[in-house]
Amino acid sequence: MTTQEKEYLYIDDQNSLNEFCEQASEAPVLALDTEFVRTRTLNADLGLIQAFDGKSLVLIDPLVDLDLEPFWQLLTNEKIVKVLHSCHEDLEVFKIYSNRMPKPLFDTQIAGQFLFQGKVLGFGASVLQEVGIELDKGEARTNWLKRPLSPQQLEYAANDVKYLLPLYHKLSEKLQQQGIDQFNLAEANYKVELKSQPKNLDLLYLDFGNCWQLKPRELAILQELCSWRLDMAKKRNLALGFVVKDASLFAIAQKRPSDLASLKAIPGINPHEIRLHGNAIMTCVERGKAIPLEECPQKVPRLTDYPIYKQAYKQLKQALTKAGEKHKLPIEMLATKKQLNQWIKWKWQLPHAETPDFIASWRSEILAEALNTWDKSFAQVDLND
Repeated sequence: MTTQEKEYLYIDDQNSLNEFCEQASEAPVLALDTEFVRTRTLNADLGLIQAFDGKSLVLIDPLVDLDLEPFWQLLTNEKIVKVLHSCHEDLEVFKIYSNRMPKPLFDTQIAGQFLFQGKVLGFGASVLQEVGIELDKGEARTNWLKRPLSPQQLEYAANDVKYLLPLYHKLSEKLQQQGIDQFNLAEANYKVELKSQPKNLDLLYLDFGNCWQLKPRELAILQELCSWRLDMAKKRNLALGFVVKDASLFAIAQKRPSDLASLKAIPGINPHEIRLHGNAIMTCVERGKAIPLEECPQKVPRLTDYPIYKQAYKQLKQALTKAGEKHKLPIEMLATKKQLNQWIKWKWQLPHAETPDFIASWRSEILAEALNTWDKSFAQVDLND
């Protein structure tokens, strides 16, 4: 353990880690952040863990021989509110390295969205606005896997949690004053629940925004290609795009090549992709072609193709906006475009419709009356009219 002007403790020994975790286990709030590197890899490489319990600010080195179990236990300690800013990637890191998620969670970016009409602020902008401190972001793109880390890098990392606690207290107070603090906590913890759920690997093709253009047979081929690519990415710890690019997979599924020669003839396919994976790609194509048509994925509907959609969407958004106003909740936090479309697809029983956030989260009670009103007009419409 080393110190610098008592601003932070750099932890690279087990005793210091254990002492901090024992102390932090009694704290009501724990500010957290991680520094990681992910350029070509599928999974982020964790380079540093920052934590601040209000008494001690620590920078934990995960690259040395430490048993991090005492720290991971803090994540699931229900007595401690874990504070992060824009938690999405941190949650991925925690899931990969500890198979645990921080609960209960307070995300200061989500809190800001509730308070500032859905506006998304970065950490530096949030601290400047709420705490009045301008942070130096000069080390944002540093290599956190390189050792030793410079004093400037360590100070940058320390500031990410040093000012996270005062930001938390400012935002928490404002949320309580407006009577919406419970919605903020519920949304952050709903994000944790979603992140905890395993991804349906049979539906990877739905991640392609243009998959509505494909026919069922082509979707079956894309499904096979996506599954193969993910397996390859996991084996080699490569980002998906560094195995084969999305555009290449889509073009292959659409063109349905019959052999390597026709695969090479597809415009835009990188010759390097064919040289490395041509045979595996053709195996996927043949598997997709062999699936009985009735077992192929259903065609993905596009909502804008339905004449009634624009009116249905407009009425739904207006109804939910009014419901949000009653609870002082901005429509941006209550119902995003994706969530509005989730509801419409589910109510119209369209292929690939998923359970909407409106009934799976804290939104259900707030929106029930407005959704029921919309249902009477649009749930049973003739989609061909």
